[in-house]
Amino acid sequence: MIQFKRKRRTREHIIADLSANHLEYFILKAGFTMEKFEADYGYDAQLHTYTEAGEYENGTVYIQLKATDHLEPYRLKSGTLSFPLD
Repeated sequence: MIQFKRKRRTREHIIADLSANHLEYFILKAGFTMEKFEADYGYDAQLHTYTEAGEYENGTVYIQLKATDHLEPYRLKSGTLSFPLD
């Protein structure tokens, strides 16, 4: 009998979803909107901004999210976080 491995929801999947949720909270509080992409082609979401009058502003901010449970290597003595960018 052939047994297939069932797909698993890993910790990486969970923190990736939490990171999108965390970011969206702040975007919504600022009065903007975020559209999440289902398929991952490098970008995870796009941010849409609006004027104080609620009018849509031209342009889109594309976002790629990264998530980790291991922040200590990125923590500075001041307590802030610093991430290298390529």
